[in-house]
Amino acid sequence: GSSGINAEYGGLQEQLAGDCERLDILVRKEPAHRRHNSKYRYDQLIHESRALNTALQTYRNKHSAQERERSEREELLGKQFTANDNSHTILALDAALSFNDKVSHSNRGIDRMLDTGAQALKQLREQRGTLKAIKNRMAGIANTLGLSTTVMKLVERRSAHDQYLFYIGCCVTLLIMFLLLYYVL
Repeated sequence: GSSGINAEYGGLQEQLAGDCERLDILVRKEPAHRRHNSKYRYDQLIHESRALNTALQTYRNKHSAQERERSEREELLGKQFTANDNSHTILALDAALSFNDKVSHSNRGIDRMLDTGAQALKQLREQRGTLKAIKNRMAGIANTLGLSTTVMKLVERRSAHDQYLFYIGCCVTLLIMFLLLYYVL
């Protein structure tokens, strides 16, 4: 049946491949004015050969899929089923439950971290207000003591640099946290 046809086609494919190799050699030996046309026809022949091989492979795949479906259908129709066979109906939920527990635990941990961060931010805001009040008092005391305005400007500039360093540190920390969350989860 189909195995004989496949063997015959396999032989024809081998013969075609050999003929194409010889034809390629002959095309290269053609005179220059005919070589372009011969090369074009040779390329068309190769393209058609590949298209036929692809079509045959598609047919073989479709045929084998139909045969497999037919055999599976016959196997299912011939199988005897029993009611409530418990050995085959056990559901594998342990992995899903374990994953769900881990996700819940991670969510609780992240919520705790967010709460801690919110409290720290609140405390920093309170400290900011306190430090501003202290700064104003210190400036008043320094003015009454007669410190020069140059020294006061240097102190304020240093304070601004410290503030920039603090914001850069916060951004780097947030970036690290996001990268950890992205690559860990």
